[in-house]
Amino acid sequence: MTDERKEGGLALFDMDGTLLPWDTQYVFSCFVVQRHPWRRLLLLFYLACLPLFFLGIWDETRMKRAFLCYLWRLPPETVLQYGREFAELADAWVYPELRERLQRHRNSGDACIMVSASPSFYAEPLGMLLGFDAVLGTDVALDGRMPLMPELPLGNNKGKVKVERLRNMGVLPESGIREGSIAYSDSAADVPMLLACGRQVLVNPSRKLKENARLDGAECLYPPTPWKNSLGKKWKIALFVIGMISISGK
Repeated sequence: MTDERKEGGLALFDMDGTLLPWDTQYVFSCFVVQRHPWRRLLLLFYLACLPLFFLGIWDETRMKRAFLCYLWRLPPETVLQYGREFAELADAWVYPELRERLQRHRNSGDACIMVSASPSFYAEPLGMLLGFDAVLGTDVALDGRMPLMPELPLGNNKGKVKVERLRNMGVLPESGIREGSIAYSDSAADVPMLLACGRQVLVNPSRKLKENARLDGAECLYPPTPWKNSLGKKWKIALFVIGMISISGK
């Protein structure tokens, strides 16, 4: 990103649930296990780890590493290739309203950055397809064939970590709010990023997020979702995890 971009307007976009409906980590696992059906068995390892999370022994970062077990023994070039192929599919799932907002910011000369907790190996190619100036995802170590629990060198790109990385890039000030900035998100985890910007846009926010006093005055967008209720959403997520939904049309 050029210095001129850093000094002008700024638009930050979360990805999952904001630019597109799903938590793409589940959809990407579906993408992989449909190509390697036996890899469904690897997800039993993740299920076995869940009690460690519920007991507070493991945190979200370690659970994210455990969920990536379905990539076990894949060479890094295959993971990167799958990431590029998946990004081309995910491009079609972006909410039209959010795509239009992004284009509007680009036309205005704003620096547009996608900031996601999803793995960089598909978040980055998707962000480039959408025309973002930069993409910050959760970096996954790709040093050789994938271990059962891949390392995340910079940690889980979520919550305060997003703000820290944006500050390290020089696009957010060390304290206070950047002038001419706006952040889009659907998640309460992104409150630190939302509050670091002058304007906030909430996408299909939960009641709790919408009623957060610190976000008073935030704009809300309600693009239509591919589920009717929370139960339907959870059911589809479960089917994604075990590779039982064709993702060509979402």
